[in-house]
Amino acid sequence: MSLRAIQFALIGLLVAVAGWQWRRDLGLRADYAAEGATRARLVADLAQARAESEGLKQDLSELRTQLDRTRALRAEAEAETRKQAAEFVARTKDWQAALRGWEDAVKARDARLAALQEREKLILTRLTEAVKHAEEATARAEEMRVRIEEGKKKE
Repeated sequence: MSLRAIQFALIGLLVAVAGWQWRRDLGLRADYAAEGATRARLVADLAQARAESEGLKQDLSELRTQLDRTRALRAEAEAETRKQAAEFVARTKDWQAALRGWEDAVKARDARLAALQEREKLILTRLTEAVKHAEEATARAEEMRVRIEEGKKKE
């Protein structure tokens, strides 16, 4: 076998290895792009959950303000009840019922906030996993780039 034939065989081998690496790199790039889309979706979900959480926090703040006002009205009603007990007994019962309704509403909001916080934690966990996977894909792509550069240097 002549030197030229050996050179052609080695060049063919290098072309085959480069083609294989290129094909494998395409798969890694596709994985990276898919993880990027997943990450973007999870980031959007997280932003939406945070926006919903903020709205619920504002609602809760309003409910607490109204609850404080209702409690203040109740205190006034109890003071008036001492003066005019017979006349204000019915009103006091109505205010107590309203207060219980507000407290139940606040408890319901607190429960929804807790559920949203759990959902946010789940989304954050998924996002962290997606970022980890993307970092691993990036590391693999960088490793492939280094190998390709080393292969070029050897030529």
